[in-house]
Amino acid sequence: MATSAKTAGQIRSQITRFSAKVSLGLDKPKRKFIHQMIYGIQASRDVKLTSIARTIDEDIPLIQTVTRLSGQIKSKDLTFKIGERLIEEAKPFIQKDTVLALDLSDISKEYCEKQEGLAPVRDGSTGEIKDG
Repeated sequence: MATSAKTAGQIRSQITRFSAKVSLGLDKPKRKFIHQMIYGIQASRDVKLTSIARTIDEDIPLIQTVTRLSGQIKSKDLTFKIGERLIEEAKPFIQKDTVLALDLSDISKEYCEKQEGLAPVRDGSTGEIKDG
């Protein structure tokens, strides 16, 4: 049990350091939001706001936490500022011959018919070609 508590403490510390780096230059509510979202996604293993809000476990009704997180997500400057910070953090590790590969496939939307950007993708689990 002591080992798992120690590991949990180390992970929380790493999340705190990382969130501080990527949220540098943002105001305090946005820094708190970034930290809670990173922690909540890791702890809940989910990206739904209700799941994240449950892991945050604030002393207010769940719906208020979800509403607060939802309001912060709508902030237009977050994506740009966090993207800039991530690039700055990654620069030392990217060399002239570094390969950056993104796999945007394998997202199958079986029942979706009217969504932008649908294209055939290979389902990695079954090997079938499906609408993505």
